[in-house]
Amino acid sequence: MRYPEKSIAARLLEDDPEAIGVVIRWISSILTWPRFWSLREEWPDLVQETLARVIESLQKGRFDAARDFRFYVQGIARHTAVRAVQEVLHRRLESEKGKAEALAAVLGTPVVDVVAARQIVRRVLDQASEECRLLIRLYFLDEKGYEEIGQELLVPVGTVKSRLSRCLMEAQKALRVAVRRHLPDAKVESEP
Repeated sequence: MRYPEKSIAARLLEDDPEAIGVVIRWISSILTWPRFWSLREEWPDLVQETLARVIESLQKGRFDAARDFRFYVQGIARHTAVRAVQEVLHRRLESEKGKAEALAAVLGTPVVDVVAARQIVRRVLDQASEECRLLIRLYFLDEKGYEEIGQELLVPVGTVKSRLSRCLMEAQKALRVAVRRHLPDAKVESEP
């Protein structure tokens, strides 16, 4: 299909650098949407993939010159980005599934129980106060000692110990409630 001579579509097929720049800006305006922010490391590849799809589409005559070319390009960019997000989510789910299966094998429990337990722990931590989440992250995930945490938060070591202890007791209580609610058959230790 022939496109009007001075149109961006025709100039793109002729490798006009100015037309390529315009199309890349249109593509980038979609890829930088907040909903695609998680793809920021892949943006250069996605721009190239989208540009290649647009050119292929033009070569095959799929674009109707009566339509707005910018919206057409941005539609291809949205489709490419949505597909990329789906692939990332699929990879994450497969990775999480593999981790859950490995943990279930070690614990000798069904995978469903491991996945449910992880979700419960996440929910409990999400409900914890900001201070508790910070202390738990610093101590357990960052593996910092009481002294390091105290220096970072500008509080005495004893305060770090008592606050962390209080946070863990609150998390333990919330965890018992959540486990009873979501996994009624699970064994839950009684309170000390």
